[in-house]
Amino acid sequence: GRARKPATMASGGAVFEAGVTLGSSRVEGTLSVDLEAGSVGWYPLGARQGDAIGLHDDDDSGSCGGCLTWEGAPSLPLEIRGGDLVGASPCPSDAKTYPSFKVFYFVEEVSKRRGGRSRRRLKVTDEFLCTNTGLCEECVDKIRECAGHARSRKGVMVVVNPVSGAGRGLRAARELLGPCLEASGAKHDVTVTREPGEAQTIAASIDIDAYDTLVVVGGDGTMHEALQGLCGRPDADRRAADLAFAVVPTGSGNGFAASIGALDAETAAWGIFRNARRPLDVCSVVQDPWNGADRKFMFLTLTFGFISDLDLDTESLRFLGQARFTLGAVYQMLAGRTTDARVAYVSSGEVSEGEGGGGLGLRFVGGIASSQGGSLKDPPPPWRVLDQEKFQLFVLSNVPCMSMGDRVAPTQDPSSGSLSMVTTGRNGRLKNIGERERERESF
Repeated sequence: GRARKPATMASGGAVFEAGVTLGSSRVEGTLSVDLEAGSVGWYPLGARQGDAIGLHDDDDSGSCGGCLTWEGAPSLPLEIRGGDLVGASPCPSDAKTYPSFKVFYFVEEVSKRRGGRSRRRLKVTDEFLCTNTGLCEECVDKIRECAGHARSRKGVMVVVNPVSGAGRGLRAARELLGPCLEASGAKHDVTVTREPGEAQTIAASIDIDAYDTLVVVGGDGTMHEALQGLCGRPDADRRAADLAFAVVPTGSGNGFAASIGALDAETAAWGIFRNARRPLDVCSVVQDPWNGADRKFMFLTLTFGFISDLDLDTESLRFLGQARFTLGAVYQMLAGRTTDARVAYVSSGEVSEGEGGGGLGLRFVGGIASSQGGSLKDPPPPWRVLDQEKFQLFVLSNVPCMSMGDRVAPTQDPSSGSLSMVTTGRNGRLKNIGERERERESF
């Protein structure tokens, strides 16, 4: 089979006669790139063009036909939905071999565990062979144009924590995200952090005119660092919302990723290339306002008692991954420690809109003035004081999940404009275990 120069299609795409190899087998056929329809179709020699999935005139699903599971013989192509196509990358070649390229795309996989939640898996086709380099480059450009990632965004800044998940962060960047970004043709830059706090520095100085996406390859801690930099910028009130904040989860907890359905690195990468965005609430947390306020920004949870003790007490067990939290939870259940505190709150819907300090537009509740003694005995409306003063567990959550295995506030929406408050008093050991089991079953 010989690859020939493409014939221009009326739709603005191109038709290529090409070959695909699998092991020692070579199958001839036609690769069709239709820019107007947003489709990439491969069909073997002798097949009708309409047999290529996604090329049917009556198909309004937005899907595009694609490639390629051959099993040594001509076969109809697999389906590649429009949002699952990443792009194409040329393969290394020399004077003795035909120029070639591979197509990158995602497929859906429904997990049999945890209620059949959907995940994505990256697939890469076998090589398409071309007779010359110019033809190969033209086909790669057409497929990237069809995917549309370079057209629809500015640039992607990737920040990688190399020690996240015992090195999983670095592997995910090198073996997954990097090759996908190359195949997409999107402008991107990758920075591997060398010390704690560097993600904050990068986010604080990122050029939002040049980049529209900040991807953190790491865990919730690395995301927390980046958020401090982004929301602490002098122009945060005007520009922070212009930058999409994404994560490829490789940490030990990954609560934020679990909350948005990014159940693993590949599923998270698929979400990044879909470029589907939604608002994210961020909370301003001020500690010790009487002695030079220490202000932080929170997007996950604010806790004291059981959860924070669990997290801090297992810091040396990060190498265990998710098992670190299970082991820590068992210890906290047996210890049964409580924390004395007084909590004032305002119910959702009883707030006003206004401007807060520090450069970010905030939703705030006025009317409460705490003295240095921190008395909350008789706060003005709409504030209310929680009757409880001894807490074993206290969580203010902006997200439903605290980790991949723990859903503490199942109905919480990260863009609802309010938080979920979850508390318990002193429980017996058996009741603690029961509460833990119900929390896990709700996931």
